[in-house]
Amino acid sequence: MTRVGGPARHRWALGLAVLVLLGIALATGLGAGAPARHLVLLSIDGLRPDFYLDESYPTPELRALVSAGSHARAAEPVFPTVTYPNHASIATGVRPARHGIAFNVRFEPNGTRGRWYEEAADLRAPPLWEWARAAGLRTAAVSWPSTLGAPIDLLLPERDYYARREPLGLLLAASTPGLYERLGVTPRAEIFRDIVRWDAFLAAVAAAIIRDARPHLLLVHLVQADYFQHRGGGEGAEVRPALGRLDAHVGTLRRALEDAGLGERSALFVVGDHGFQDYERTVFPNEILARAGLRRCPEAGSGWRATAHVAGGAAAVFVNPPDDAEAAAAAERALRQGAGSRYTVLPRPHLDGLGAMPGAALGIEAAPGYTVGGACGRGLVERSGTGGMHGFLPTRASMATGFVAAGDGVRSGVALERVRLVDVAPTAARLLGVTPPPVEGRVLEEILR
Repeated sequence: MTRVGGPARHRWALGLAVLVLLGIALATGLGAGAPARHLVLLSIDGLRPDFYLDESYPTPELRALVSAGSHARAAEPVFPTVTYPNHASIATGVRPARHGIAFNVRFEPNGTRGRWYEEAADLRAPPLWEWARAAGLRTAAVSWPSTLGAPIDLLLPERDYYARREPLGLLLAASTPGLYERLGVTPRAEIFRDIVRWDAFLAAVAAAIIRDARPHLLLVHLVQADYFQHRGGGEGAEVRPALGRLDAHVGTLRRALEDAGLGERSALFVVGDHGFQDYERTVFPNEILARAGLRRCPEAGSGWRATAHVAGGAAAVFVNPPDDAEAAAAAERALRQGAGSRYTVLPRPHLDGLGAMPGAALGIEAAPGYTVGGACGRGLVERSGTGGMHGFLPTRASMATGFVAAGDGVRSGVALERVRLVDVAPTAARLLGVTPPPVEGRVLEEILR
């Protein structure tokens, strides 16, 4: 038996200490001598690829990211191409049939329009922030959809504050306790009625979180590009000024990463949720269903048999009870007869192929130049009126949204023709060194190094 003593004993003790430290590093995700990476996932609602591909738009910060990193000429959303289903797909890597966020607002069995899908409990698939926390990473989210009550370290959840009587109290109650005192950012009543001030407040909160907490994962959602495209169309007078302000917010986040000392080990993903298309007329499918005797107007009524739940330029048609094949056939027959050149009927197998509109008997998609109205048309099937809209099938070219990635771990000079929003979460997970559950998206290996 060899006795351990003198220099040999010291070498043995030193080796044991190294092994212990290595084990701690591996357990905390800091193995291979590399510090943990930080990722900011910024969603610009209504981001169109031409906003960073076309130099006529006032987006120098976005174009700098394109030059420094990788981008897609088009990112494909999920159906319907509206905000909440697509943000859920960005965060989970799966489509609505799996993550459960089917629309912006819930369809209720009594045929009414329900609440927004604002609660984290609405998600039926685990999102990126849960993957990160399970790996021991710090997380934060600023106005990301479907995060109310989410297990996120620092949280300002998105809600319909603008529509509430006491929005400031709701914001404070929903956010992480003491968040604004800690950050030195004070929410004021006027931000809830002014979309420009709202985005500026969100950007200030996000930048303060970066500097104060240095989260490994931060999700941020800014909304004014969507608001102004709805109001005036894709090239409305207010769109370019909005893009200039949003681009400045991108710069604010980039500077915050530098100020926090994270410039060399952080990445920034900028992603959209849908494109935009102008319309001149609105069609009212519930007027058609009412004329067929399948519901009443203006309310569906307690004895409704079929009703349309609108999601922008598309709608899901539900029947009551859900297994009433006769009502489904009658609704499809009436909608086909009333379609003309206004919309296309999407049978249930088509929706299944899209992973969309769970529980609906069928769907419709408005034709170019049209959008869909949820109310009855006061005796009219269609009316004139202009604006911008989304919600249409993701294969429609105008619904393509954007994706730009730059920073630590991202290759420079890569331009992908087309990616999918379900690819974002698994790619982010790979960058952060965390393992996702099974998803429908793929890791964008081409942009990673």
